[in-house]
Amino acid sequence: MNPFSLEGQLALVTGGTRGIGLGAARALAESGASIILVGRDHDELQRSALSLRNPSSQIHVSAFDLSQANEIRPWFYELCEKTGSPDILVNSAGISRRGPAIDLSLEDWNDVMELNATAIFELSRNFARIRIQEGKGGRVINIASLMTAAARPGTAPYTASKGAVGQLTKVLAIEWAKHGILVNSIGPGYIDTDLNKPLIDDVDFDSWVKTRCPLGRWGVPEDIAWPVVFLASKAASFITGQTIYVDGGWLATF
Repeated sequence: MNPFSLEGQLALVTGGTRGIGLGAARALAESGASIILVGRDHDELQRSALSLRNPSSQIHVSAFDLSQANEIRPWFYELCEKTGSPDILVNSAGISRRGPAIDLSLEDWNDVMELNATAIFELSRNFARIRIQEGKGGRVINIASLMTAAARPGTAPYTASKGAVGQLTKVLAIEWAKHGILVNSIGPGYIDTDLNKPLIDDVDFDSWVKTRCPLGRWGVPEDIAWPVVFLASKAASFITGQTIYVDGGWLATF
C-alpha cells in the first residue's frame, strides 16, 4: 500500500484559484483525492477546476467569501450536503496589507485578521463538528508563514494573523486528537505567487530574498504542495500540532 495515496479522500482547499492553494489542490488531485475548490470568483474557480481534471478525481467548486465569517457555518453545511463531508481541509486563503503599523487603518487590520485567522478558526471547527458527528477522523492543514516565527517591518496585521494560525494549530490539535483529527501547519518562505508580486517586482527586494535564502531562490507553489500531500496522507499519522517551515533554509540562518 502506498502511504502517500489519497485515493477515496475528499479535500476542501480554500484560496484554490491560484498560488499555493491551487498548487496544493493539483498535488492532492494527482495523489488521488477528489477536490472542492473554494474561492471568491466563480469564473476563476471554473478555470482552475478545468486545469485540475484528473481521471481518478472529481473536482467541485464553491464560490464563497470566507471573510464573511458569520456565514461560514450555513455555507459549509449546505456544501457538505452536496458533496459529503471532506476528509481533508486545507486553509490556504489569505491576504496582506503592507505599511508601517502607525499608518495602517484599523480596517486594514480587521480585514487581514478576519480572513487569515477568524475564517480558519470558524471553518476548521465546523469541519471538526461534522467529522466528530460522523465518527470520522480528518486532517486540517493550515498555511502559516515565515511570519509565524519571525517578523519584518511593515507587516503587522499579516504577522499577527500568521502568529495566530501557529498557536491555533496547536490548540485545535490537542483538542481534537481524541477524535482522530490531526491539525498541522506549513510555514512557507518567500513564494512566487500573485500575493507577493509587488515584492517580486521590486528589484532590491528580489535580490535580498535570493541572497538571504540559503537555497538562493524564491519558492514556487509546488514546493508547498507536496508537503501538504504528506500531511494529508497516512505517512503523517503521528504528526499533529506542528508547523513545518518550507523556507529554503531561511530560519536556519541569520
